[in-house]
Amino acid sequence: MSDGLARIRATLDVRPPYCSGTCEIAVEQSTLFYSTATSGVQYVTHCSKINLLFPMQNQLESLHEACQLAAYGYDHGEVPKKLRAGRLDATAFATQFSLGNTGLVDAIGQSLLEGMAVRRDIRFELYELNIYGAGSIVGSHQSATNSDKMFGFLDIVFPTPHTGGIYSLRNNEREWRVDFATMLSEADIPLVGYAAYFNEVEREIGSIISGHRLTLSYKLYFASGGDSLSATMISAPGPFEPSLKTALAEFVNDPKVLPIGGYLGFGLRHRYPVSSEMRVDTLRSCLKGSDAIITRVLNRLPLPWSIRVLYRDRGSHSEQTFVLHKSISDLSQQDLVRSHWSASEKMGPGAEFVRFVDEFGNDDEKRAGDYSKYSEDVVDIIQMTEMPSVTNVHSQYLAYGNEVMMGNLYGDICIVAEVPAKVLY
Repeated sequence: MSDGLARIRATLDVRPPYCSGTCEIAVEQSTLFYSTATSGVQYVTHCSKINLLFPMQNQLESLHEACQLAAYGYDHGEVPKKLRAGRLDATAFATQFSLGNTGLVDAIGQSLLEGMAVRRDIRFELYELNIYGAGSIVGSHQSATNSDKMFGFLDIVFPTPHTGGIYSLRNNEREWRVDFATMLSEADIPLVGYAAYFNEVEREIGSIISGHRLTLSYKLYFASGGDSLSATMISAPGPFEPSLKTALAEFVNDPKVLPIGGYLGFGLRHRYPVSSEMRVDTLRSCLKGSDAIITRVLNRLPLPWSIRVLYRDRGSHSEQTFVLHKSISDLSQQDLVRSHWSASEKMGPGAEFVRFVDEFGNDDEKRAGDYSKYSEDVVDIIQMTEMPSVTNVHSQYLAYGNEVMMGNLYGDICIVAEVPAKVLY
């Protein structure tokens, strides 16, 4: 296996313990109300408010002054008061911002809980507000959990003007970094940043260079209930998306990889509803988690892609061929299938033979096929991820060669990217 293919597989095989991205926010969701107190002859409590999309500097300073001081990851004596974060308990403020109106519940469920065999609904509990001024730092720490049903945390970062404050997450000697300040300052529409992570993950926030950062923090619990869906724009780039794009671009641009063109096959990691005879490309609007991330990377390269069924056809005398098709075929409905039939004769229009090769164009010995009796072209395909896919199909049929035998058709629903032939001079 080449270093390039190994990098791609390693990138896709590692599921980071967090997800992050941006989410569109409506202006009417951006107001925060909080209480302030003044002392004198009488102790008076006032209610103040701030628009988190268009805050004034003095409003942010007033909010910071109304907060308790917190020194996350450090002893209080180690951090001067002016460099500590400000904190408000959820009982001390109210906000028009609602997770249920953003679609983040579903996006986080798909990304953070990717690969779970059983679908789990998520309950979010708002528990604190934090504000960080210039020089504020948050040391590496794990937030406390209070329930065996609690599995993680979610931080919402509002686009208050600031620089610095690199957001770092660590787990099992690995580290991931998110630059919310840059991400939000470059947006043309009102966005909030988000990061959801498991409770075993350590979090650290680098020094704020200028301005103020404001976050709302939620605890994540497993719970029963329906999904929260929204039509607002959600961007949920996987933590490995940039590295996957780089590795895949280098791989397909290598002149030794599929020099006459061919396909890259990615097995799906999520389960999707399928039925007999359906055209599987209709699933492209349903992709989630890492499956959706792969297609986003392919779009940005750009490489044309579609969803296809990759069939392993074991006919008479255990002969084996591989066929790509646009639809799910059920050969059990046919009276008899002859072994010399072409792919389209056997499965219908849109079917084509493919030959598994490694990245150097050599036959993949584990998936060797016999195409000697067929006159049609055979297209090379490289297996980029493990198969069978999570979404797969199987049917049996009567196969006739020299005698009638039972044939088996195994199909894996895959993302298939088309690599054009290299220009040779």
